[in-house]
Amino acid sequence: MLKNLKHSIVFILIVITLLFVVVMSLAASKPVPNINTATVSAQNGNESKYGKWSGLGMGLFSTEDASEFDEYVDTLLANDFTELRIGLPDYTHTTYITRTKAAIIRAVAKGAKVIWGVGAGEFTITSTTWPDFRQAILDNAQWAQDNGVFEFQLGNEEELHNDDTTVTDAQLRNYLKALATEVKEIFTRGNVSYSCRALNIDDWVSEGRGDIDIIAANIYRGANGNFSDSWKTDIDNIVNGFGVDHTYITEFNLSATSLDDYSTNEAVQAEAVTEMIEYIKASGMTRAFYFCWIDDVYANFGVVKDDGTYRLLWNQALLNSGSVKSTTVPTRTTTISLPDTIALIPKITR
Repeated sequence: MLKNLKHSIVFILIVITLLFVVVMSLAASKPVPNINTATVSAQNGNESKYGKWSGLGMGLFSTEDASEFDEYVDTLLANDFTELRIGLPDYTHTTYITRTKAAIIRAVAKGAKVIWGVGAGEFTITSTTWPDFRQAILDNAQWAQDNGVFEFQLGNEEELHNDDTTVTDAQLRNYLKALATEVKEIFTRGNVSYSCRALNIDDWVSEGRGDIDIIAANIYRGANGNFSDSWKTDIDNIVNGFGVDHTYITEFNLSATSLDDYSTNEAVQAEAVTEMIEYIKASGMTRAFYFCWIDDVYANFGVVKDDGTYRLLWNQALLNSGSVKSTTVPTRTTTISLPDTIALIPKITR
């Protein structure tokens, strides 16, 4: 009887061993997903963070609906957009400033690194109004220091907002540099930056950045159907002028008037955005912010369209920019190459 029991135990052990071998063999033969080639559906919201360049940030604006804004932030953070440049309000627009500050507090609580400040907007900077503008910058720098802002901006393309009579462009740049010295006594938790338009890059390089930590730039390929490769020269010039530690791109997109102005073909849009990302990366820059997240603030600029679906550039350029096989932009018959097309870009109020 003992002998039979021993035989039974041996038999059971053999069966268990065989089952274990079979299970392990099946597991080994199962394909392992390749995260670098993960496919995503842009139209149903199944986003993937695989392949995204870590230096990509996103520009977005606060909305009247707080829950809507929070959903935007959640989506961006889930896709590794950890740095968010939240729209700079007109310094006189107290309602919008209040709403934006509430949005920033929530975004910071979620873990976002927020780049923010205030600007002149539609208000004109003159020798008379400069003291008010200066004080608004100082006051909001203190708020930014107290509420977790990652980087404070002195303004956005302010050379578009001075009267150029009582305050010339050169004077304004000197004012901003002096203001940076004051701001840095208040805002100590991060860098103090300023965003210039492409047309003023050479001016800033020539005159210097003073105490401003970062002179960033807003880069577009053109506007109103006029496009050239001058945007590449702009990137080269600002990198050569300040080095990659003291510059980055605060806004980039295809056209300063709308995506459809560049092309109504979303595949062409995605290809061209990819080309820009690859060029920015190759320049040595470590940060660049796509403009912007959704169309309900600026029509036909956003990743998300009016109907709530995603443009192809979301998956094919922004999320998967690290694994794109081709950066050749198809030739379009609507493109007109000009030697200095950026000069035709109209004023955009942000």
